[in-house]
Amino acid sequence: MAAALILSLTSLFRFWYSATHGLVQDEAYYWQWSRHLAWGYYDNTPLIAPVIRLFTTLLGDTQLGVRSGAIVCSFIALSFIYLIARRLCGPLVALVSLLISGVLPLFAIGAMLMTQDPVQLACWGATLYMVLFALDGKGWLWLVAGVFAGLTAMAKFNGWLIVPSILLFLVIEPTYRKKWLMRPEPYIAALIAFAEFVPFLWWNHTHQDVFWHHILSVGSRGSGHDGLRWFWRFLGDQAVELSPLLLIALIYILWRAPKEKDPEKRFASLFLWAPTFTVFASTTLVSLRSKVEGNWAASAYFTGVILLAQLLIALWSTGRMRWRVLVTVSCVLSILISTVGLYPDVLYAVGIRMSNPRQDRTNETYGWPTLAERAEAEQKAVGGDAFVLGANYRIPSEISFYTPGHPATYCIALLDRPTEYMFWQDLQHNLIGRNAVFLNDSDIQDHVNRLRQVFDRVEIQPPLLIYRNPPYGDRPIRVIQVYRCFGFKGYDQSVWQSGW
Repeated sequence: MAAALILSLTSLFRFWYSATHGLVQDEAYYWQWSRHLAWGYYDNTPLIAPVIRLFTTLLGDTQLGVRSGAIVCSFIALSFIYLIARRLCGPLVALVSLLISGVLPLFAIGAMLMTQDPVQLACWGATLYMVLFALDGKGWLWLVAGVFAGLTAMAKFNGWLIVPSILLFLVIEPTYRKKWLMRPEPYIAALIAFAEFVPFLWWNHTHQDVFWHHILSVGSRGSGHDGLRWFWRFLGDQAVELSPLLLIALIYILWRAPKEKDPEKRFASLFLWAPTFTVFASTTLVSLRSKVEGNWAASAYFTGVILLAQLLIALWSTGRMRWRVLVTVSCVLSILISTVGLYPDVLYAVGIRMSNPRQDRTNETYGWPTLAERAEAEQKAVGGDAFVLGANYRIPSEISFYTPGHPATYCIALLDRPTEYMFWQDLQHNLIGRNAVFLNDSDIQDHVNRLRQVFDRVEIQPPLLIYRNPPYGDRPIRVIQVYRCFGFKGYDQSVWQSGW
């Protein structure tokens, strides 16, 4: 009853909050994916797109419509956290795991952003739950687990880590190693997962292998001169997403859990440890040579929060004041970080803000309706059935979402890496001779020279300054460069593309 109440109240809050805050740029981009359904995309695997399409069909192309899929998937993921924890560790650990999941910044904020993570975590949880029952002898449930494992990978590419996670558990747990490693069901499950992934592989094969190029490019965003820069940044991101003390606690658990001697506790410890370790370790290894994003390790914390709940309960149960203070401070710090992430005005009220507004990620939800209005005004001024153009996916996606009627917008890679727009737009044939409005928010100032190579004439207009007051007063949080472009001459992606 308590678990159902917690899940219901947090979901209701998330529905309300999501409807009152603008879409971040990636969300608007994924919404564009949902308008162009495919078996794959330049940036990732495709499952997020039909999820968005389902909820926008039900609720309309609104902020709530886009984000409802994330909230529902987060509800499902948290439910599986509770169910797995209850089965392995009992009702107290299950309830504490649910509470921790609700306040961790990664889940508290991430549950309301329509990214791949909520969808992946829902499928990840379903896979582990099916495996948990399959281990008890219900061999056919391995096949169901295989279905969910395939969906996990189709939600986000690193969802494939679910396979080595389960394999690692079977290898290190002697009872189940003898029982299942020599039976066909786990391997058939893996084949089912791979079969689900084949449409994505075929899409990629028939689209210039763009995803593999993109992955290789992303995986090499570093050099020998970076040293441990990206490693420390990765740990810093995790300290924010968990809270510093809970990150330290998790690292301690990763060292301690596989050493559990109690036979009754060892199964649970290893089952929870294997996926947490596999994801966290693999992401850490990548960070030693390349830039990684903080949310890449999100699936590590699905079972990680259960391990954290066990540790915090054990420390509290000692009755020693220093441990109880540490547990309290750890949880309070996590709550504070989540609160600030959701309500940054708490910091602004006491004068704390970024020296550079562009570094304040909370600004990313502001100003898009104003941008859409300016784009419409510029289109009317330019005339000639002008279309809207950007240098990356961010600006065109936000303008399309916030403009009434959601018109098509376009993207050209002017010596930059391409985006998914390259597959659903036909600049070379459909737009020749038309005028355009080019808007850009990057620090690159020489777009005008590049634009003059693809348009007959380009006119620089006063930039659009987006303000957020408070907290930044007369300092703009975003500067949008505006160009009126006349007589589109055509655009060859292969000539202008730079990198993947």
